[in-house]
Formats: sequence, structure tokens, C-alpha cells
Amino acid sequence: MLNTLTTTSVPVSDRQSFWRQVMADRFMALDFESREATPFAASLNVLRLANLDLMRLEASAHAVARSSKLVQKDASDFFMLSYQRQGEGVLEQDEKVAIQRAGDFVLYDSRRPFAMSYSGDFCKHVIRIPRAKLLAHISQPERLCAITVSKDSEAGLMLGAMLDALFSRSASSSLSVQESLAKALIEVTTGGLQSLTETAGMEASKLQAFHLHRIKGYILDNLRDPALNVERISADLKLSMSSIYRVFESESMTLSQWIWSRRLENCKRDLLCKHLGHKNIGDIAFDWGYSSCAHFSRVFKKETGMTPKEFRLKAAHAC
Repeated sequence: MLNTLTTTSVPVSDRQSFWRQVMADRFMALDFESREATPFAASLNVLRLANLDLMRLEASAHAVARSSKLVQKDASDFFMLSYQRQGEGVLEQDEKVAIQRAGDFVLYDSRRPFAMSYSGDFCKHVIRIPRAKLLAHISQPERLCAITVSKDSEAGLMLGAMLDALFSRSASSSLSVQESLAKALIEVTTGGLQSLTETAGMEASKLQAFHLHRIKGYILDNLRDPALNVERISADLKLSMSSIYRVFESESMTLSQWIWSRRLENCKRDLLCKHLGHKNIGDIAFDWGYSSCAHFSRVFKKETGMTPKEFRLKAAHAC
């Protein structure tokens, strides 16, 4: 049976709060923001197919987000598949960005923060899939979230045709037919997602390399600041601290070790330079983010086997 919810009869001043509640009831708790000066308008068709919820959403420009706070407060536990029928949408989850154009589909997870935005009018189909059902077909499906399955893929073409057909039919089906249709939808969906598994590792590797480059560049630019730490890196680069630590897991040094190693290398370079021979050793250490001469001398000797003074004297003629 097809149920329809719409803003048509809702006063303009009440539409956003009304739609926020619709989203909470039919999707999950979300922050909502309209993106146009004109009155917000939306409609939602809801179809129950065996143990799947299918939805067709038509709306004007807006943005939604599910914050960590909402994830903690709201128990919704689904994977959502979004098939873009018209218009364009952008999904952000796990620091990945997926752009959806007509015919594309993408997976996202209700148990992790995400944001979605639409710059104009759009129409999309959404399949709400119980977590256990998707896990029965794909291991670790969360790694495939926020990666677009193209409209040119076989799965994209088939899924669009199936969803259009399901929403255009008027008669109700028996439970056995519904179960068969739901199974077919899941198989097409998982087929499209599994086509990503070969490239997902490569894409994740590229993303990790990109973030590592950003983080190291930021550190080098701010190495002289003794207040440099993971909290500041996180705030300025808009990356979670856990993501920053995760990026360094494949490195030979932890984040902290890398920061101090870069500081030490710069101090060694300055101590070797005859043009800086007049400069106090403590000042060189402070210039590169050390806040204690004793700490600097201790780590320097541990690394080189010499005190900073001995190191400088040994290389007195080097630059």
C-alpha cells in the first residue's frame, strides 16, 4: 500500500518543522535546513515491500545532516540506499564525498554521521535496508558508503527501472510476491555495491594518502608553534582526531613522533649551519616548538648520542 505525505496543505511557516518530523518518523532523526528563499515544498511516497521500506522523495533545495549527537540519541539502525531520479545531490560520510546525478545510487549508514545537500529541486528513491539483511550479502558494507554507483552500470539501470515500476503499480501484491520483489531489489543493490569492492580499497588508499599529505603539510607549516597538537590539527583541517590517528597507522611513526622528529631535524640543520653559529642553542630549540631546554637536550642526545653543544662543535665548519 502506498502512503503519501506532503507539505501542500501545511502553512508555509510550519513546513520545515513538519518536514523535520516526517523525516524523523520515516527516515531517522535529522537536522534540516531549507536552501531557497521560496517556500519549501516536499512530498514523500512510502511503500512497504516485505521487510523493506521504499520511499520516493520529491523536494525543493535543502540540506540534512545527522550529527554524532543525533546518532547517539536516535536508535535508527539501517543502511539507506539513495537512487537519484532527477536533480543532483551530494552525500558526505566518513570524510568521503559522493556526488549523485540522475541514475546514480549510493549507500549510507544511519549509525554514523553524514550530511546530504541538494542545490535545486530533485526526486530520488530511497530503500531502507535492515542492517542484518545487508550484512547477510556483503561483509563490512560500511566501507562502501558514500561511493557512487554510476548510472551507466548494469545495477544502476536495473535498479532505476525496478523502482519506477514498483511505484507506478496500483495493485497490492501478495506477501510471497513482495518477498520475491524485495529479494530481487537486494540482489541488484548488492550486485552494484560488490562491483565497488575492487576499487574501494584503491579509493580508500588514495583518500588516506591525500589526508596524510594534508596533515603533514599542515604540521610543517605550523611546526614552530609549541601549541601544535592533534586537537588543533583536527579543528583546522576539519578531520576527526580518530581519522588523523588512523591515517598514521600505516606510517612508521605515530603523529606525535613525526612532529617531534621534524622539529629535531630542523634543529639539527640549524645547528650545522655556520650562518647561525652565533645563535643560542636554546633559542634554536624554542624556534622549532620546544618549550624546555632540558627536554630538547634529552631527546637530542637520545637521537644523536651527543649533546646539542657537542653536535655543533663537531660540525663547526659544516653548513
